[in-house]
Amino acid sequence: MPIEGDLRSLNLASVLQLIGQERLTGVLKLKKKSELVDIGFAEGEVTGAFYERGDNVDRLEAYLVRSGMLGKNVYELVDEIHNETKRPIMNIILEDRYLAKEEVERVIRFKVQEVFDELFLWTEGTFKFEQGSIIYPKSLIKIRMKTHGLILEAARRIDEWPRIQGTFSSGDLVLHKVERPELKFTPSEREKRLLNLLDGHRSIDDLIEIDGLGKFNTYSILYKLFSTGQVDIAYAKPTVKKVRAKRKPVSFKFITVPLGVVITVALILFEFLLGGFVSRNKIISIDLINMEVYETGDESYQKIYFYKHNRIPSIREVHDIFRE
Repeated sequence: MPIEGDLRSLNLASVLQLIGQERLTGVLKLKKKSELVDIGFAEGEVTGAFYERGDNVDRLEAYLVRSGMLGKNVYELVDEIHNETKRPIMNIILEDRYLAKEEVERVIRFKVQEVFDELFLWTEGTFKFEQGSIIYPKSLIKIRMKTHGLILEAARRIDEWPRIQGTFSSGDLVLHKVERPELKFTPSEREKRLLNLLDGHRSIDDLIEIDGLGKFNTYSILYKLFSTGQVDIAYAKPTVKKVRAKRKPVSFKFITVPLGVVITVALILFEFLLGGFVSRNKIISIDLINMEVYETGDESYQKIYFYKHNRIPSIREVHDIFRE
């Protein structure tokens, strides 16, 4: 029986539980508009996840740099080795011992949970389970995560989400630190990290991009800091909207003169060709000057002579008088 359908008719938790209970192996593919998610399973347990938002793909190595686990200069060196040897970047990081396998495995588990957290916010989308498929077949790290545990953790976090969203209605909000020496507050390492990143200009979305803690963890920590009075909302960054350039009306002035010249030349050429054709085929005889108007017959001259001499002259007399 194929496992596919719409998340409006069958919720995500039910789909995941079915795969886990049936101990299926394959890849669950989910899609919502331009967002794509792949979750790998082996005998009902999660082996990996992949999240693509349009052209934006959060690659593992990019997260390692953002989170500070891998220095930028080290990553540039790894990337240079990759370009020269064509070895996969993660293979270089692990095989050349830039990071321990356990560290990378911990990050992968964290990122898988983050994908589940995002998915549980979906209210629509389609899904299809491709049985027998394998996600990341060439990966050096093989993980197994209990599907039921991931579902419970995502559900717990989603229960907290309305309260967090009620405080931070937008990712454009900029927070600032509040100095309260009267409060005894010892921040955790993650809280210190976020507090150090607050500079009065970075928005929540900016923090999520650079802190390496993930969306839910960033919001959750900021909510705790806000609730304990360690931070406050400063302002909201203006959202820059892309405005489509208005199309200028097409002007035909530039073709008016050339078009007139073309029409005139065409008419002249047409008349010339037509005239030649008519002349060659003698369809119409056209005399520009009607000589009959200017020519007078003998009878006319006889009448003139009669009015003057009271007699009709002979033709010879007419020729002698009028045609000399």
